[in-house]
Amino acid sequence: MSNPNSICICIPTYNAEKTVVQTVRSILNQTYQNTEILVVDNVSTDNTLALLREFNDPRIKIHENNKNVSAEENFSRCIQLANGEYIAIFHADDLYMPDIVQKQVQAFQDNPTIGAVFTLANFIDDSGTVIGEHRLPVELRGKRIYYFPEIFLSILENQNFLVCPSAMVRSAIYKELEPFDGKRFKTSADLDMWLRILEKYPIAILGEKLINYRVSRAHGSYWFGYLRTEQADFFKVMDYYLSVKSTVLDIPRGALNKYEFLRSIDKIRCAVNYLIKGQSQDAKKLLKESFSAPVFWGAVGKIRGPKILAYRIFSATLLGLVDLGLGQHLRKILYWFLYIRKKKFT
Repeated sequence: MSNPNSICICIPTYNAEKTVVQTVRSILNQTYQNTEILVVDNVSTDNTLALLREFNDPRIKIHENNKNVSAEENFSRCIQLANGEYIAIFHADDLYMPDIVQKQVQAFQDNPTIGAVFTLANFIDDSGTVIGEHRLPVELRGKRIYYFPEIFLSILENQNFLVCPSAMVRSAIYKELEPFDGKRFKTSADLDMWLRILEKYPIAILGEKLINYRVSRAHGSYWFGYLRTEQADFFKVMDYYLSVKSTVLDIPRGALNKYEFLRSIDKIRCAVNYLIKGQSQDAKKLLKESFSAPVFWGAVGKIRGPKILAYRIFSATLLGLVDLGLGQHLRKILYWFLYIRKKKFT
């Protein structure tokens, strides 16, 4: 695939038999046809490969890994194997609008300096029902081309809003910057990749919802993540870039306050998970950090609204109940709530 504007659409798969057929169909039905579809299977143990082999389309190429690797390593493998002028890594459980590829290629043609193109998304559940929509932060709306400082500051205040499975990147850039740094940044290695691209090239974000992004609460990985007690990987990425960019970026105090408030919220969530696991003392430690840390109160002084008040009340209530020795009662209540939620989505 050496012809101009050729696209290699990579689909990393692992036990995706429930969704991969719909995903592949949504890609085969693209209005832009100068494509190759490269499936990189991560040693699936279900019928994923059998279903993929039923497609009778010469554009589909299947690569089978010799051993199961991390998701980030499999993403990197996709880039290493891919040909074409542009590379997109699309997820095996999402659905793509028929014109997403055409519009992304047009964006590259209209803006020769950009390194990557992202889109907005609808959020869907396991049945394909739309349950929400993705929007850009207010300060970024009304534009199309973005540079590192504005994206970084907005992520600092709002968390990562770049939709990973919507990304299309110039092949030469991906091959220069790979691999995804999963060892250091784990599940947020994609954010690190986007920031590394932005350090060298502007990006485009199309203001259209061109992907149905599946939020599957039936997956075991969702509930594992739901019960995590370690700091979210997002903070590993942002802390690193703050350490190397603080001298070259003029980061407003308000943005740093909002970032630390996001960290406080994450600590509260981890504290709740500690309580569910019956580890009251660990929960108490995190609650004290989130509720009484100077950075939290600094954020409160700069950020207004009901969300702040709700988290303050919730954190203070949990801390008070744990101090009263009611951790085990809280565990039963929270565990029951988690059980009901899990039963609802499985």
